[in-house]
Amino acid sequence: MKLKATLILIVGMASVGIASVIIKLCNAPPIVIATYRMSLSVIILAPIFLIFRKKVADVKETPKVINFIPLGAILAIHFVLWIASLRYTTVLSSTVLVTTSPIFVPIISYFIFKEKTKKLMIFAIIVSFIGSTLIAIAGGMQGFGENLGNLLAIIGAIAVSFYLVLGKRVRMKTDLLTYIFYVYSFSAIFLILTSLITGQKLFGYDRITYIYFVLLAVFPQLLGHTIFNWALEFFSPSFVALSILGEPVFATIFALLILKEIPSLIEIFGGVFVMTGIYIAARMEVYNKKGLP
Repeated sequence: MKLKATLILIVGMASVGIASVIIKLCNAPPIVIATYRMSLSVIILAPIFLIFRKKVADVKETPKVINFIPLGAILAIHFVLWIASLRYTTVLSSTVLVTTSPIFVPIISYFIFKEKTKKLMIFAIIVSFIGSTLIAIAGGMQGFGENLGNLLAIIGAIAVSFYLVLGKRVRMKTDLLTYIFYVYSFSAIFLILTSLITGQKLFGYDRITYIYFVLLAVFPQLLGHTIFNWALEFFSPSFVALSILGEPVFATIFALLILKEIPSLIEIFGGVFVMTGIYIAARMEVYNKKGLP
């Protein structure tokens, strides 16, 4: 089952990897893109959930609906921040920094659940920090805007780390379909309300923009992120975060082929440092789960 789950995770990485390119092509504000991404996902999921909810209800207990509200809000914040980051920085920098969740997951787990953090984790954080600094230097060469994008991506990573840590405990108590339906629904509601309050333009876009909205909902969201949520039942949060490490690789390749976006040498070096730190952090957590030194 673990081999099958790993192969499915690779599909998830590729599906999520294409998201940054679609967002770059999309002619709409970040909040609107996030709103359509989540809302269309819920619309597609709704009939499936209504048909199969009775069957899955007997498998696991359904936690109280209130448990899904903060998860939906956190996921919404993550998407808005990350999508906004792509307005200012490159696909490589944005996706590398937003996937630093394996660094933040153990830190958050320590403060919330008092789970101990080992010295090797500190080393991983230092390595990732060096990489982030290199990316920041590269951004500084391009002006303030790119560093703003890098900062938004990092905050987005912190948000999704909270989502993984808190979502793990809720996910263990419910089936995948129920979990993603409620989380995505509350995320969509949160985004719709935010769009209305901030006076965002929700309609009147060209046809290609709506096509991009649908593609974001189907591939990165329903296929990619649903696979990551599904994987939480078989792997630890940090291992799932490790699998997300494949996103920058696929995203950079897609950006090069479709957008002709070539990252700078400093960005590449910084990305390697960050991904090395992420790898060390996530692998350490996996070894600990297996009882290895």
